[in-house]
Amino acid sequence: MSSLFRKPIFLAVVLGHFTLDVFNSSGPILVTSLSKSLVWSTAQMGFALGAYQFFAALTQPLFGWIDDKIGSRWLGAGSVAWTISFMLLSLFLAQQTNSFYWFLIPFVLASVGSSAFHPLGTKHAAETSTEQAATGTALFFLFGQTGLASGPVITGIILDTIGIPGMFGLAVFAVPVLTLMAVALRYTGPKFTSAPMTLSSNSPFNKEAISWGAMSILAVVMGFRSWAAIGTVSFLPKLFQEMGWNAASYGLITSTFWMASAITGVMAGNLADRFGRRQTVFTTLFLGSIPLYFLPMNNGWSAFGLVVLIGALIGASHSILVVIAQSVLPGGKAFTSGVALGYIFGTGAIAIWIIGIGANFVGVGPMIQVGTPLSIVAAVLAYFLPSTKASTQSQAEGVPA
Repeated sequence: MSSLFRKPIFLAVVLGHFTLDVFNSSGPILVTSLSKSLVWSTAQMGFALGAYQFFAALTQPLFGWIDDKIGSRWLGAGSVAWTISFMLLSLFLAQQTNSFYWFLIPFVLASVGSSAFHPLGTKHAAETSTEQAATGTALFFLFGQTGLASGPVITGIILDTIGIPGMFGLAVFAVPVLTLMAVALRYTGPKFTSAPMTLSSNSPFNKEAISWGAMSILAVVMGFRSWAAIGTVSFLPKLFQEMGWNAASYGLITSTFWMASAITGVMAGNLADRFGRRQTVFTTLFLGSIPLYFLPMNNGWSAFGLVVLIGALIGASHSILVVIAQSVLPGGKAFTSGVALGYIFGTGAIAIWIIGIGANFVGVGPMIQVGTPLSIVAAVLAYFLPSTKASTQSQAEGVPA
């Protein structure tokens, strides 16, 4: 494992993933804080957060295809710098104009950087060392989840102590990482094969070889899980702000969700390889649905315990579902990673929009509770996926849980 961190490309993408996701996860905290001072409705909040997720999802397959064609020299550091720059611009315009729409435009554009980075980062994490592809990809996701966990609490503390200007200071800490990425990825050009690929009868691009039934079931499982995970964590700040918590407190509980998900993500991957992926997805989603229902009923330290369970159980299946998707989707690694991650983020965006609109009528808590039956349905459907217990060969070739 330590040998991976001595490889500049691997170090660049995992640190870039951490840095990018610190700013990605700061979005719900920033929007929640601004909604109070600028009097935004929950529908406006849901639209802003949902649009961010949607555009982060929409172009991931495109950027995955582009990276497979031209390499990561410009997309690497440029994607992270793009997200940070446009997010800071959105905060500047919100303060100067007090306009939701002037905030919204650069805020949504910031998501394009996230969309560009994730497919190339996943690819390089797996390809840096073919002997340690499984470990490399698991560490890549772990650094991203740790960034997601760190962003809300850092942002909450900054907002409570310094205010919005403190976010500009936070961006300074990203400069060394951007420099490392620019240097390490400068020679990561496209890889060419000696002969063009032909579409044989058993080619993964042959439509007859694609399991459309499995893809359909997987799509529903991913979509319902996105409501329970992405929809819930996006509105955790608003839920607890309405209960009277300050920015540092609702930032901390949001970080707790992401950290629990990060820790169990690696553990669940090991369980999936040992006992089967669909069995692990079923167990974690089903058990996670129970504390999700009771979360809006709790205010105080007990809420942290419930969030730990929700993040740990519902969040655990993220990378497992990406692995399953790669086993049924055709294409190169960056492209298939882009499609899978893009779909997860895209369905999460739809969930955020619906929760935001519905919260105007029934409140945030009841809309979050809708995730309970959806999570149960997703768990049951997971058992109808093809048997996906990893073989030794697939563990070596695919992106691992």
